[in-house]
Amino acid sequence: MVKIVFKNGRVAEWTKDEYNDYKYDGKCFILIKDGRWIGFYNMDCVTSITVE
Repeated sequence: MVKIVFKNGRVAEWTKDEYNDYKYDGKCFILIKDGRWIGFYNMDCVTSITVE
């Protein structure tokens, strides 16, 4: 599971069935499913990310 908490208080949660992989390049956090980007998060807007 991936839990993303945003600075405005909103939370996005992704189960392991919803994604295969993820990337972090220092500016963005990207969730990937079957080679396609399904979640793209600008780190300027994120407070924390938890990957379990």
